[in-house]
Amino acid sequence: MITDRSQVRKYFKKFPGWAVWVLLLLGLPSLLVTVSTMGGKQSGSFTLFSLFWTVVWCALGGWALISYYEKPSDADMDALIQQDLKGLEERALTKAGLDRSELVSESVAVYGPRFWNIGGAEVGIKRGDDQIVRFMPIGVTIINFTAHQLSAYQCALDLMTGNPLSESTDEYFYKDVVSVSTQSETLTLEGINSAVLSKGPLGALIVAGKLQLNEAETFTLTTSGATKIRVVLRDTRLIQRAGGGTIPTDIADKAVATVRKMLREKKIAAASA
Repeated sequence: MITDRSQVRKYFKKFPGWAVWVLLLLGLPSLLVTVSTMGGKQSGSFTLFSLFWTVVWCALGGWALISYYEKPSDADMDALIQQDLKGLEERALTKAGLDRSELVSESVAVYGPRFWNIGGAEVGIKRGDDQIVRFMPIGVTIINFTAHQLSAYQCALDLMTGNPLSESTDEYFYKDVVSVSTQSETLTLEGINSAVLSKGPLGALIVAGKLQLNEAETFTLTTSGATKIRVVLRDTRLIQRAGGGTIPTDIADKAVATVRKMLREKKIAAASA
């Protein structure tokens, strides 16, 4: 279990390939030179100089590799994410001005990668040992159901602090919701920090200062007024930038089924009233 949030940053760090090169190109040669000068005719000061740099290069490369492998496990990250999502359930009610007694069904949560309008949160994307791609911050949408309408709370969950950023809430009467689905679409997303993203693995996805997703799979709820609740679930290019793997969408599929069921029940009840 992660108790120190600074460990989250370690999880998203890239493998320090430079450390291997330091050991092979600097540490190992220094070691060979040191061994070859011991007991020879070379001066003792040269041997000490060589030994010093052997220790420096080996310590530097070794520290980087040890630090990398002391990162949290995939299971640790999943436990932290679920803990943070659980905490957002109450916040979603508070932000919408709802009491739990007003709910007529369990809430549903949908989440996916979010790299736009993130309120200054750190950005990271990483394929775990289990081949699942994880990311920060996380775009979270929590939908609560009351007798006559549904309430949607959205935020960017900052895993470095556990804080929700860029929060918003919306409410829709059931009769006004015309569709809920997962679909594929092309998205051009504004509100990104291109200066930061361009230096990382997502730099190749930035076009004219905007984040371009060509094959985004989204959870989308649309109303009769053409307003939408949209959650990006995954994108082929995002997965590629993480080195492959997958981003599961089973939670979103379950959310779609739950919302559709609630809409059917409410609309049938309204028609028969």
